[in-house]
Amino acid sequence: GNQLRIVAKMILLNEAREVNRDVFMVGSGGHDSHALSKQSLNDRLPDINGGVTAFYNEMRDQGMLDQVTLVMMSEFGRTITPNTGRGSDHAWGGNAFVMSGEIDAKILGQYPHSFANTDPAQIGRGRLIPSRSWESMWYGIAN
Repeated sequence: GNQLRIVAKMILLNEAREVNRDVFMVGSGGHDSHALSKQSLNDRLPDINGGVTAFYNEMRDQGMLDQVTLVMMSEFGRTITPNTGRGSDHAWGGNAFVMSGEIDAKILGQYPHSFANTDPAQIGRGRLIPSRSWESMWYGIAN
């Protein structure tokens, strides 16, 4: 939450800083849990949710939602089926969350029809083949 608070302050100072476009990167570590993933997510996601909510509210209150795009993503996908330690392992297909006042809510790409091993998107052990490259979202954001 604190990192996004600093980003919001920087965005609000864009005129004083004499910039018309910025890219900020913030991070949240500790999500690479190969064991007990559910507990790890339960511990960490409330802070992320609170930070994103506060950032969204600040941009809305300042009338800047149409000028700001927030992208959340992981550097790698995770398996959708658990390993023996009730965690998840590295995989291929992942997801990204994109938020802006000018973006309509939708899922891009093909969501799996099921999580069964017989689903064509699965290559085994809960690893999904992405239907779009992770870079494809940047084209829409840049335009």
